Amino acid sequence: MFEEGNEVGNEVEIKCPNCSPADEIWHEILKPGQSPVAKCMDCGHVHSYRVPRVRMKTVKVIVSQMDQSVVMQTLLDEKERFFVDDEFVADDQLTGDVTPIIITVLECGDKRKPAAAVKEIDTIWGRAIDEVTVKIAIQQGEKTEPVELKVPGDFKFVVGQNVRIEGKDYPIVSIKIRGGSFKSRDGDYVLAKKIKRVYAKKPYQGRRGRY
Repeated sequence: MFEEGNEVGNEVEIKCPNCSPADEIWHEILKPGQSPVAKCMDCGHVHSYRVPRVRMKTVKVIVSQMDQSVVMQTLLDEKERFFVDDEFVADDQLTGDVTPIIITVLECGDKRKPAAAVKEIDTIWGRAIDEVTVKIAIQQGEKTEPVELKVPGDFKFVVGQNVRIEGKDYPIVSIKIRGGSFKSRDGDYVLAKKIKRVYAKKPYQGRRGRY
């Protein structure tokens, strides 16, 4: 009797035909290779099992960062499943470049899906998150000054705290998240990679960090 299993080191999680024919339990691998043999850690039964075959697929990944796009070719397990807004690391098989991204579009043939297995996906569109450019609107009265700030994707912007731009502090009033919602209560925070725009104000003179 052969069972497919999940191998980890010198152990494998498979069904035991003697004591656990319905549920997978851990076995010690006695003989690896083409015709592997394992010993059940519960009852000691020795039997053969089948190593699961992993089918891989090369998927095109288009990574955008501001006004630039890079095309990568990433090798993925066909059974792996992705969702829009998932984070994963795109590894280009041609150049060896590695880029963490957030998935924005899963293109499957002529359709765009919110979730799909790799075997269905033709192209993954994503936004680089290792370093992102955050747009900040600094308000003073009726005037608004747009600026941009490059920060790591996991950098936190906190409502009520200051953002430092060119040596000056500006208190954050609200944050618009990608997708449309806002954070505006003191203490609310959003990671830079998820921000659409930060709204801040120029503080009055003599009141650093307040407005």
